[in-house]
Amino acid sequence: MDKRALLFNILLLLNIAAVFAGAYYYWDQLSATPLHLIPFVPDCPLYVLLALPILLKWIRNSAYAFIVSVGMVKYGLWTVFVLLFHWNAYSVPSALLVTIIFILGHIGMALEGAVLLPKKRAGTAVLLLALAWFLFNDYADYVIGTVPSIPAYGMQLVAALTAAASIIIPLVFFLFQEKIRSFAPVKLGRWIIQN
Repeated sequence: MDKRALLFNILLLLNIAAVFAGAYYYWDQLSATPLHLIPFVPDCPLYVLLALPILLKWIRNSAYAFIVSVGMVKYGLWTVFVLLFHWNAYSVPSALLVTIIFILGHIGMALEGAVLLPKKRAGTAVLLLALAWFLFNDYADYVIGTVPSIPAYGMQLVAALTAAASIIIPLVFFLFQEKIRSFAPVKLGRWIIQN
């Protein structure tokens, strides 16, 4: 097995492990959530799961890839922000190792999202769909109550920054696609997945 194939298989296994770890993490919240709201609960594991068909080349749709790419970056960065913003809650000795692993894993998730940004430029309709979808997801989280269980302190700030990310990330990916794809870590990731 060559180096690229080995790295790809490691990436694939990490993604699969992340889906299962995320499902375990969200299990109690998912169990208590009405069926029609379940898609709005497990944001990170959902987008990692949705990335698997792109990695495996089962889905080659650029609109799908654009939305998954944005979702991975948004929720990867959201998780890193929340863990750092509430550092006192997440850095207690019993949780510190898991918190560090979560931070590194979610940085990787955001980077993978940039790697999955499709070659073909998304159309305006796809951009509008992404904006509407992610803003509606924010509405579900912060108005309906599907947000993950995080400390209540600063929730208004978290909600405002989340909504800002729902607008900024799709716009940046739409307007600066080539610059993002030419960023060295993204180019390395694209080589690993051969995209």
